[in-house]
Amino acid sequence: MSQAYWWYFALIYLSGVMAATSIGRITPVSIDLEDDLGLSLGQVGLVASSVTAVAAVLGLAVSVVLRPLDPRRTLIGGLVVMGLAGLLVSRAGGFPLLLGGRLVESVGYVVVVIAAPVLILGLGDDGRRTVALAVWGTFMPVGLALGAFGGGLLSAGFGWRASLTVAAAATLAVAGAALYLPGAGARAAGPEPEGPVDGAVATESRDGDGDGDGSGDRWARARRLARPVALGAGFATISATIVTFVALYPTYLHDEFDVPTAAAGTLTGSVSFAGVAGGFAASVLLRRGARMKYLFTTALLMPVGAFAAFGSTGGLGISMTSAVLIAVTNELVVATVFAALPLVVRTSADVGMANGVVAQLGSVGSLAGPPLVGLVVTAADGWWAVGPTLLVGCAVGVVLLRAAVGRGQQA
Repeated sequence: MSQAYWWYFALIYLSGVMAATSIGRITPVSIDLEDDLGLSLGQVGLVASSVTAVAAVLGLAVSVVLRPLDPRRTLIGGLVVMGLAGLLVSRAGGFPLLLGGRLVESVGYVVVVIAAPVLILGLGDDGRRTVALAVWGTFMPVGLALGAFGGGLLSAGFGWRASLTVAAAATLAVAGAALYLPGAGARAAGPEPEGPVDGAVATESRDGDGDGDGSGDRWARARRLARPVALGAGFATISATIVTFVALYPTYLHDEFDVPTAAAGTLTGSVSFAGVAGGFAASVLLRRGARMKYLFTTALLMPVGAFAAFGSTGGLGISMTSAVLIAVTNELVVATVFAALPLVVRTSADVGMANGVVAQLGSVGSLAGPPLVGLVVTAADGWWAVGPTLLVGCAVGVVLLRAAVGRGQQA
């Protein structure tokens, strides 16, 4: 049974990784897209991040629509949509078709990232499930790294179209393997019981909406949403930072250090993968009693790293070291965001809502970050503008994240 459990989890995790590769796989072919299709830096950034478009606009609504459906079927359907859309993207001859294919791919993306955690919860066994959910939290950096690293190798040997075709075929292969996952039984995790969440704020009654009639009070509902929205908005700035880095760094390495396209993608993928260490570091620090608001403050290290990584001074070694700082800090903050969810809700029934808000706003950041920063770099006529731009975003994000957990335990 234990082997079957981890086999099922591995398939679910791989599905999430394949979804995340859809963001990273554009990174190593960005220069080729600029040359072959005549795209601007801003257009390339939009193509890279647009796979999160549906999640950014409709993530919470999609989760409501999918809730009564068999999560195994929805997961497989999402992978199939991503695979077929990826094949369309690989044949694109211009920006409109390229962007259109990526937007279709984004439909599959949001379905996969919503269905996968539901399947994990449905596997049962609380002890193993805790470990599985912790590992699941690393699917994004692993996928970004795989997309950038594998895409760099394939595009160097066979061209960008072949690279995207192989990625699409691999996604369809994972969809086929997912047929072996358990079906409707994965919906075993039903509605959560009412009552305070473990670790939730113990002083919520001070807001005056804990008397049972808050559902009819618009102000009470607004107060219930305020802290999840603050957490999600702060998370959006963190997501924007890392996706911007992954999307733009290969072009920077090529422009400033004459790093070949394939090598630039490989280096970026390696940096992204190194960031996984930050997620595990956060779990250790939190278990030892580290206060969340201090871990959130470390987000300011990301723009500090960006100043050096994109500063065109100090050589490639300094740039790469600073890039690792960005990746590790990002994952540390991301892990803390998800650990903070119980602190920003009133009852366990609100955890799903809070998770949806965080996921949707995070996708907004992922979607908007690369094209906006790309436009700033173009307007400033220099990569030096990356650091100041990310500093503004991360500073706002730190304020929001600290405010979200300001009165909670371990805050």
